[in-house]
Amino acid sequence: MRIFFILIATLYPYYLHSKVINLHYEIDWNSIHLADIFWNITIDRNEYEIDLLIKSYGLTDKIYNYESLTSVNGYIQDNHFRPLKYQSKTKSSNQDVYSNIEFDSDGKITSFDISKQINIDQVQMQKKILDKYLYFTDPISQISQYFIYKTNSDRVIVDGLNIYELISEELASTSLKENNQTAYTGEVDIIKLTFPFFQGLHKSEKKNNLKEIKMYNADIQNTNIPVKYDIISKKFNAELYLKSFEINE
Repeated sequence: MRIFFILIATLYPYYLHSKVINLHYEIDWNSIHLADIFWNITIDRNEYEIDLLIKSYGLTDKIYNYESLTSVNGYIQDNHFRPLKYQSKTKSSNQDVYSNIEFDSDGKITSFDISKQINIDQVQMQKKILDKYLYFTDPISQISQYFIYKTNSDRVIVDGLNIYELISEELASTSLKENNQTAYTGEVDIIKLTFPFFQGLHKSEKKNNLKEIKMYNADIQNTNIPVKYDIISKKFNAELYLKSFEINE
């Protein structure tokens, strides 16, 4: 479920001291409620922590039970999130997978542990790629930067199975009218994210099915919050709607 790890972000865009943000999103496909995202973000001066829980909902939960918990912690430097530890664990009806990655302060990987069984050739391929690009961030830290600092990353993103880059483009703002599917009504800014570079760590010809992500961002309680996401991929399109939020300073 790499798509959902890439999708999630928001925080305070200008001056950050201490803030706790709790967000609840609904994931829809063809108007069907597939899953929920519970995203807890804590910023304490120059340090941050993010806990992200994705859980299947309703009929989807009965057919294909899915739960994924990702935790990230690190520090803030020059308008960039610098992760030190990334841990992701997913349980579903047919598999349990995990990725545990640790970074030093420069972004070099000091520990890399994934559940996927890989052969010696794949191990060598992974090492060659990681040695080539050397400095990394994680998808959750990177996506958050767009809303806090509005900056692209100066590091390549790694999630355990792939490495890739994201670039942002500002689109024309719009307005969400009353009775829309989010918890917000009013003006929103739109940012489009695309993938100029993508490579699998264990398969040289691996394709990226995700084409672009659109984020609709609103100023709520002096905090920049994504209230809606459009996820456009080669296989399916989905939407994320903000359903509730809590912001404490």
